[in-house]
Amino acid sequence: MRSIVLIIFLAVNLISNLASAQVGIGTTTLSGAAMLEISSTTGGNRYLGLLPPRVENYAQRDLILANSLDIGLIVFVVDTGELQIWNGIYWESIHTLEVHIQTLARQDFDSEVSWNYTINPIFYSVPPDHWNALSDLGSGTEEIDRVYNNFLGCRDLNNTNGGGNFFHEIVFDPVDVSSLTNVRIAFDYDIFEFDNGDDVRYEVFHDEVGQGHILLVDGSANLTTEGTAIISIPPGVTTVGLIIGIRQNGDSDYAGFDNFRVYGE
Repeated sequence: MRSIVLIIFLAVNLISNLASAQVGIGTTTLSGAAMLEISSTTGGNRYLGLLPPRVENYAQRDLILANSLDIGLIVFVVDTGELQIWNGIYWESIHTLEVHIQTLARQDFDSEVSWNYTINPIFYSVPPDHWNALSDLGSGTEEIDRVYNNFLGCRDLNNTNGGGNFFHEIVFDPVDVSSLTNVRIAFDYDIFEFDNGDDVRYEVFHDEVGQGHILLVDGSANLTTEGTAIISIPPGVTTVGLIIGIRQNGDSDYAGFDNFRVYGE
């Protein structure tokens, strides 16, 4: 009984200390004036920013049940590009983005499916062999976390269940971008332990003319990497298209791709 009481006492004491202490994220040398300090880097050359809570529009913003005690509450409204603060009575704009991004086509294999595509070979899923739009790649693949919900999944593509030792390709239809400036193509990728012969490449098409293959991932020595590929389109291009090719062997390494989009201003 005394042991239980001691454990409860220690737990309460720890929680009390944490509740009253300063908090640092990514740093142990906090400013004496800050209750919360966030470092911009996790080490090396990787720098990160602070992303405020986002809502798509005013209707979603108004579902936040702010009251007179919530002065200082901050939110970003995507549709209007506004960073807003709650002043105790209504939402007040702090800043509105000068450049408002327009997305012409998007494919996330969930609700945003306006960018049509074809695939070669046709999709298959015969575990552990996967070339498909799915929500996970099977047991032991929790490392794929940059993509979410449904995504283009690749695992053990060199197989006899529809695959083979060749580039599997997803081919996105041309999109008319003549109404925009500063056009970009982007997509997210998450690669786990690609070895020699496991590669990812893409090719962009300007007015249906290929611009040559770009090697995004050259697999070697259990290469693990993730990120967002952002491809700039030069002025004067009327339509853009995209082909992603993945070549990979074995079920101990795998990859996911998501959030393909064409956008500009």
